[in-house]
Amino acid sequence: MLEKSEKRIRKVEKFLSDISWIVAMVITILIVSDVLLRFVFNSPLPATWEISEVSMPWIVFLPFAFTLTIDAHVKVSLIKDRVSPKVRWAFDIFGNAISFVFLSMVTYWSWLRFWESFIINEEILAAIKIPWWIGKFAMPMGMGFFALRFLLQLFFDLARQKYPVDAEANQQEKYYTT
Repeated sequence: MLEKSEKRIRKVEKFLSDISWIVAMVITILIVSDVLLRFVFNSPLPATWEISEVSMPWIVFLPFAFTLTIDAHVKVSLIKDRVSPKVRWAFDIFGNAISFVFLSMVTYWSWLRFWESFIINEEILAAIKIPWWIGKFAMPMGMGFFALRFLLQLFFDLARQKYPVDAEANQQEKYYTT
């Protein structure tokens, strides 16, 4: 059951990561178009900066969980590598539990900020109407899946199972400092 849940959640995380890079590409195209129209035709696109600002959280928060899934986050292990496997296991449980609790609180807090913005239909001051809540929704969604990933890793650790690392992580070069 744990592995089935992990596979389903991994697919969602990959999808969210894909949305993140698509948004980055769209913002890039939007900015390049704006610059070209501004300097070539003296007719810039309205609210390009504001649209980019509202879209930025989609680039930042959505790929966190997938990055953890493929084991690509930056790690510093000064002590963990020098202790016994049993102590390392305890460190993993403690770290995943603390991370889950903290990210759950961040998810809850960011959901409240999003919901308040959605209810009042908060808009960014721009030449066109751009709702702020669109950008604010990315944080609770991204942090929620990040918290869920830590919870899954905690369950794998408690069951003393090695959680599967995506094949993409094995193909990427990893750099470690000693």
